[in-house]
Parts: sequence; structure tokens; C-alpha cells
Amino acid sequence: MLFQDHEKSHIIIGEAALSLALCRKEISVANLFSQLGLMSKSENNIDRLTQIAKARNWLMSFESPSVAEEQIPYLQTLVGLNNELN
Repeated sequence: MLFQDHEKSHIIIGEAALSLALCRKEISVANLFSQLGLMSKSENNIDRLTQIAKARNWLMSFESPSVAEEQIPYLQTLVGLNNELN
């Protein structure tokens, strides 16, 4: 995946995380994956659909949420924000 594509996936994941936070839902890999699926159902823009699909594929590469938290520092930040809300 090119850097630019990787960065766009991070933006899409951030949007999904914000949506979860605003709904006071736990921010986890599984919930991010589900939220991205919901986002794709209401999206008509082909470029954004592609970005969402790439982000979902990237999230699927993690075997468990703990692996994602160890490897991706900004996911740790999102989990921390989630804990502050609860």
C-alpha cells in the first residue's frame, strides 16, 4: 500500500473512531471494522468506498485487539480516549 493510501486509511479509521466515540461506544478493532461497514453502506463515492475497503482489509490483518494496540500507537490513544469517556 502506498504511503498516501495508508494515510487515507488512517483518516477513514479516524472518522469511524470519532463516530463510535460520539455514540459512546467502545473503540475497538472489531467495532471499527463494523463501523466502517456501516459507513460503506451509506457511501456513494467510489474513492471513499475504496478507502473504506482498504481500511477494513488493514484492520483484518490484526489477529486480536491487543496486537493492534501494541503495533499502532494511535489506536492506544483512541482506547485511552474511550476509557476517559467511560
